Amino acid sequence: MKKAHFSFWIPLIAGGIALISGFVVWSVNIYRVTYLSIRGEQYLACGALLLALVPMVYFIRKGRLKGKRLADAVKIYLGFFICSLPGAMFVVFTAAWLLEGDYSAWSKPYRYESSTRHSCSGAEVYEPELKKEIRICNPQGNVYSDTTLYVEKRSNALGIVVLWAITRA
Repeated sequence: MKKAHFSFWIPLIAGGIALISGFVVWSVNIYRVTYLSIRGEQYLACGALLLALVPMVYFIRKGRLKGKRLADAVKIYLGFFICSLPGAMFVVFTAAWLLEGDYSAWSKPYRYESSTRHSCSGAEVYEPELKKEIRICNPQGNVYSDTTLYVEKRSNALGIVVLWAITRA
C-alpha cells in the first residue's frame, strides 16, 4: 500500500484521534474515581512484571541478548516494565471499575486540597476500607466552607469506586 495514499492516512489519523479521545474519557470517568486496595496494587505490579516478560522472552529466543552483559539485560527488562505499566494500569483500573461489589456510604470531616500539575482539586479524606488518604476530585457542594464529606461508594476485591460525593455543613 502506498504511504502517500488517502486510504492509508485517513484511518491512521482517525484511529489516532479515537485512541487519544478514548484515553481522555477513560482517565476522567474511570481512573479518577477508582482507588485500588492492596490486592489491586499487587495485581497491578504482578501484571506489569509478567507483561514485561513477554517481549523479554521473545528477545532471548531470537538471540538479541547474546553477548550482552547481565546489567544490559536488566536494563532492557526494566524498560519493558516501564512500557508495560500503562497497559497493566488500564486493565486493573477498568476491572476494578467494572466489577460488582457492596454499596456503602460514609460521612467524615475532610480538608480541601488545591490542584497541582498531576492531580485535581478536591477533598482529601481518610478512607477506612483502604486505610489511606484519598483525594475525591470536585465533590458537589461548597468545598471551601463546608466541613463534612458524604461519600457513596462501591467496594470490591480490587478496590473502591466513588459513585457520588457531596460536602455538607
